[in-house]
Amino acid sequence: MNQDVRSRKESASLLLKCMNEMEKYDISPVLETNMPGWHTHPSLGMVHNHRNFEQSGYYAQTLVMSEHTGAHVDAPIHIHGKLASIDEIPIDAMIGPYKKYDITSYKPKAGEPVTLEILKEIEERDNFRLEKGDIVLLDFGWDQYFKPDSKDPHEREWWGKNEPGLTEEACKYFYEAGIKAVGSDTPAADICIVNGNIISAFGHAQYFLPNNILILEGLQNLNKIPIEGVFLATPLKIKGGSGSPIRPIVFG
Repeated sequence: MNQDVRSRKESASLLLKCMNEMEKYDISPVLETNMPGWHTHPSLGMVHNHRNFEQSGYYAQTLVMSEHTGAHVDAPIHIHGKLASIDEIPIDAMIGPYKKYDITSYKPKAGEPVTLEILKEIEERDNFRLEKGDIVLLDFGWDQYFKPDSKDPHEREWWGKNEPGLTEEACKYFYEAGIKAVGSDTPAADICIVNGNIISAFGHAQYFLPNNILILEGLQNLNKIPIEGVFLATPLKIKGGSGSPIRPIVFG
């Protein structure tokens, strides 16, 4: 066995050992009909019994959905038509160290974007600093409004029409720090929106997508994960895709 092969095997063994020793967290919602989402996107449709044992000898469902369903990633082409589509992004674009900003104690409200001052206070409180290549996770506590089981359509749709977002200074700070992705438990991460009316979208429009910083939306249970750890997700390889559903996992 040559030295390169031995080195790769040892690295793989060490990686598996570390992964097995770390806690694992699934931070995605279940895909289901009538689940909340960005208010203008098509909803998920499921043919529950499309293939069944009685008629086909096996069981399979059929899904019809937007690229922006459930936990998903926005590619630069989503807002900027001549930039990279989801099949063109690097395979490790959503793999790397993450830092979580726990914003819940500030009780964020729809239409009131989180400021750079708040982000700095959280870094000081939780004793971390951003580094180049980090993935930022924003815990707004917004999944408390994610109610796919509600029988009230207005309550079920509220999550997809309202969120705090980020100020321009906050978006610029993340961009200048050299992060490679930013995700949240809201429908659109940086976008500030009230009742479906967009107030600002500095990350989508100026600082994130135009600079190949991916935006991860619709995450869940960020309150359960550590402040720092390893984030891992990959998109479907959709030709010309504006985004893709993902299954994000955190190791911490």
